This record gives sequence, C-alpha cells and structure tokens, in this order.
Amino acid sequence: MATQRRKVKKPVEVVEEVLEEDEEYEDEEEDDILPLGEDSSALFVSGEEKVIEVVHAGKRWIFKYKEMSWGEKNACVDVAQTWTENNGFNFSLSKYYAAALTRMLTETPIRPITETTLSKLDRAIGEQLVAIVPQPVEPNVQDLKGQ
Repeated sequence: MATQRRKVKKPVEVVEEVLEEDEEYEDEEEDDILPLGEDSSALFVSGEEKVIEVVHAGKRWIFKYKEMSWGEKNACVDVAQTWTENNGFNFSLSKYYAAALTRMLTETPIRPITETTLSKLDRAIGEQLVAIVPQPVEPNVQDLKGQ
C-alpha cells in the first residue's frame, strides 16, 4: 500500500506545479491582450487614395490608387480563372494583376487603364505597379479541404 500512496502523491504534485505555471502564464497573457474593437467601420477597406511614385526614363510618374476590398480581390481571382474539360483548371496571373490594377488605379498618366494598355507597359513599370496588388492567394490561408 505504501507504493500506491507514492504513485498517487507524485501525479498530484505534478498537477499542482502545472496549474501554478498556467496561472502565471495567464497573467502574462492578460497584459498582452489587445482591446476589443468597438467601431465596426474599422473592419472595412479605407476609401483613402494612396500614391505610388514610379521612376522611369529619368522622370517621376505619379499613380494614385485605392486598396481593394476582400470582395473586389475575390472578383479579380474569379476573372483570372478558367475551367475547361480538356485542360481543367487554369489560373492566369497576368489576368489577375490586370483586373486588380484596373480596379485599384484611380489616377494615372496612362489613359485608359485596360488590360491592353497595362500589358504594353515597360516591364520595370509593371513590376513597380504589381507591388501594390495583394497576392491572389495569401500564404497564411489554410486549405480547408486538407483539414
């Protein structure tokens, strides 16, 4: 019976130690918790116009744009997708970026902003403009089918 009492005492002591550590950890977490949001308008995309300055051919070129909403980004992803029985699923990165830039750019030295005019831009300019476009698939989004 003495052996049984020792076995019972050890797990109880370990459990008490773990609870003490958890309590200290919870206290540390409370200090790091962000306040809860109250103004739901902060959850929506800002209508603020932003500026990107492109340097090309020894001159500065000003492009004004607005951030895309989640729904607008999804619409651009939809535009860039095709499905055919023969080839299956296809995603065109160029169509995605063209769709995104035509939605985002509000004032540019190029008129009109279309997929055609964007495709004719110097590569260095296109790469600078693409930097403002969100990635079509964010790396931190988990695949729900794989869960």
